[in-house]
Amino acid sequence: MTAVEGPRRRLRARSGLARPEIVLQPIIDVSTGALVAAEALARFPGPGGSTVEAALFDAYRNGRGPDLEATCVRAGLARRADLPGGVLLSVNVSPNAATHPTVREELSGDLHGVIVEITEQPAHDADLLLDALADMRRRGALIAIDDVSTGYAGLLRLATLKPDIVKLDRGLVTAARGSEAKIAVIESLVSLSRRIGARVLGEGVETLEDLTNLAALDVDYAQGWAIAPEAAVLPVAAPEAVRACRDARALVLLEASLASQLGSLMEIGGITAALAGSVALSDVHRALRSAAASLGIDVIGLSTVVDGGLLQEISSAGAPVDPQLYALREFPATQVALESAMMVEAHVNDPASDLAERTMLAGEDMASLLLTPVIGGGIPLGVLEFRHRIHHRWTNDEMSHARTLAEHVANVLIRLAAAKEPGRTK
Repeated sequence: MTAVEGPRRRLRARSGLARPEIVLQPIIDVSTGALVAAEALARFPGPGGSTVEAALFDAYRNGRGPDLEATCVRAGLARRADLPGGVLLSVNVSPNAATHPTVREELSGDLHGVIVEITEQPAHDADLLLDALADMRRRGALIAIDDVSTGYAGLLRLATLKPDIVKLDRGLVTAARGSEAKIAVIESLVSLSRRIGARVLGEGVETLEDLTNLAALDVDYAQGWAIAPEAAVLPVAAPEAVRACRDARALVLLEASLASQLGSLMEIGGITAALAGSVALSDVHRALRSAAASLGIDVIGLSTVVDGGLLQEISSAGAPVDPQLYALREFPATQVALESAMMVEAHVNDPASDLAERTMLAGEDMASLLLTPVIGGGIPLGVLEFRHRIHHRWTNDEMSHARTLAEHVANVLIRLAAAKEPGRTK
């Protein structure tokens, strides 16, 4: 018996399994720096302690692997009570353990607010795993997969499991610093994740540069030592990391605005083409309905500037037109957007967002807003508003679509105004 084996055997002699302690690491929204989840990580401290990998290897070698994973899951789920309201808890499970009765027993019941992260090992029975994940989803769990790669096996796993969250490997996040090839890999994974409806999480964030890169690459969430190290009590994200997120997001919004102003247009199916020669408000109604349906936006509204300092909604998809007039001076963010021709966003759960916009959203039972100024001939004509009922991080593609749609709507408004001039035919 070696010196290392002795303490481990004594541990197993006491309980049959190594006993994990759970530490928590925050996961933040890259666009705001807000806490969205915490990952529960098992650790084996003290005399005879070992890494998670070593403990699991030892347990599986002795036929107790699923039992140890079940113990870790149970200890992790017990930390839900320690999290702030609305913050999700992530627990790790290997593919084969996820189908084992001992582990499934620990993951029985209500799983709302829980992320089940499936680790990178291959599954012995893919169909059995899919059934287990479907059952967890029915009970409220979100499914994440770890260490996704662009190799055939990794992409097949992504397409088969269709997770809610895709985790980028820490090595990929770190290697993206100054590497166009690695950046291209992340871009491809983000694009594929969007197509299957998944959000993307970059782990292993070691520097503020990593955070800035992830924001520019449209990644949703991040975790790592630059944000906060793991700890027994959930740590607060570093203030400089939160500032880096907000600064990077402001740059993304600025670039989205400027790119469109320089003439980078993206067609949204046939929607913008249908607006090209339109001189009727009814065509705008149809265009907004089509855009809402094709882009998956809950509500798209168009308001125009009237009498210099008022806004009036004239078209809406997904909700009735609001007949009330609103004074621009009461909505500072909207006024700045019109004056600067820059896009702005607001979220009910983000205290840094404009208070007037957040109050309006809450009154409409909405959670997130992307506001795009409608500018024609250098003159502010109105605003186009994308709204979601649940918190929604606006993607780079959605910003591009919003700006493109706003430009085409601006042309329609100009033609409508011209048609109403004396001597012209409507």
